[in-house]
Amino acid sequence: MFVATGDIDDMWIRDSSVQLATYFPRMASRPALKRVLEGAMRTQAFYITQDPYANAYGEAWRDAAKLSKADRVIGRGGWVSTRNYELDSGAYFLNMLWNYYATPGVRAPSQFLNESQIFDAAALLVDVWTREQKHESLSPYRYSELPRGGLGPETAFTGMTWSGYRPSDDPQTYGYNVPVNMYAAGALERALEINAKVWKCPKFAAAAAKLAGEIRAGIDTHGVVTHEDGTKSYAYEVDGLGNALADFDDPNVPSLLSIPLLGYPHYDPAMYATTRARVLSTKNDWFFEGPVLTGLGSPHTPPGYVWPLAVMVDALTTADAGARVAALRALLRAQCGNGLMHESVSATDASACTREWFEWANAMFTVLYEDTFKERCDAAADEHRLEVIKVREGVGSDPLHYETLEAQIRYLP
Repeated sequence: MFVATGDIDDMWIRDSSVQLATYFPRMASRPALKRVLEGAMRTQAFYITQDPYANAYGEAWRDAAKLSKADRVIGRGGWVSTRNYELDSGAYFLNMLWNYYATPGVRAPSQFLNESQIFDAAALLVDVWTREQKHESLSPYRYSELPRGGLGPETAFTGMTWSGYRPSDDPQTYGYNVPVNMYAAGALERALEINAKVWKCPKFAAAAAKLAGEIRAGIDTHGVVTHEDGTKSYAYEVDGLGNALADFDDPNVPSLLSIPLLGYPHYDPAMYATTRARVLSTKNDWFFEGPVLTGLGSPHTPPGYVWPLAVMVDALTTADAGARVAALRALLRAQCGNGLMHESVSATDASACTREWFEWANAMFTVLYEDTFKERCDAAADEHRLEVIKVREGVGSDPLHYETLEAQIRYLP
């Protein structure tokens, strides 16, 4: 089961997990989805065991010897498409296993989770994350875009585990990403529950529990910034040497804004409130306001462009019902003419956007809609799907051009 991210033909572990997440609560009523989700998780596990430092993979194996030197230098070849090591990637895999296990009405989830490749991938991630706690001395990972010969900015041990790149695929300023470590710690705690009930491996239990505890301690000790007014907030990144990136947030997830959604029960709500207020203000150089969208942007999209994903996360984590409604209305206006969500949209021009088809954002919009209105999109989706099938099979009289038909099929929910 190969799940492309949208207009890029590769499969990201992170993106595919979110793209498929909306189907978990539908498995009981649509049993065929169980095979789809299991197939995707098998694919993810296979990719992770091929290279746990990669973040995106191709549908077909490629002979590295036949690729350009530029491609080989950045790790492409075999199944690997991009090798930007991102801690959140593996955390999404572990959380996807938990979502599968915890979904009501799934028949014999332990049978699938006990497959050796699933456990091997989970155990490998724990090993890699433990090694990357001491990135300076133990890591085999090098990437040509990073400083110091590919090792990345200097770090000291904190208990947290190192990552080279943010969820948005941008290189990190400092080696320990605080919200991503929160997500990883929560994922480890849920993997421990699976282990207690399914895998029952003492070695895994000891390693995962030790790692989760050290990450939590590292977040509490090193991941907090005290400001001039005496208030405290979570840093976005730190290095263990006294440096911290504060008043910044990545528009992807995990992010500081998304902390309540990460399944990390150990965060401080008051500190989160301060963090949220600061990143959603002009204290953050990547916060943009405009008549179309207001929210977080990214260093790798144009200045003044807001990510709909960040707007959705803002809406999902606010207690202000009016603000959530305003966000939904703004997102519906910011579709660049094709009825879809996008990577980023200009805060001042609803027709200017990046990425024609970004399936993660489409999936998250479904989550926001269903969470807000407490109703499923299934009926509307089925109606649309059946109409496209009628056109494809030549049933009915709608004289659509071939190009329009192909676009409809391509963007099926």
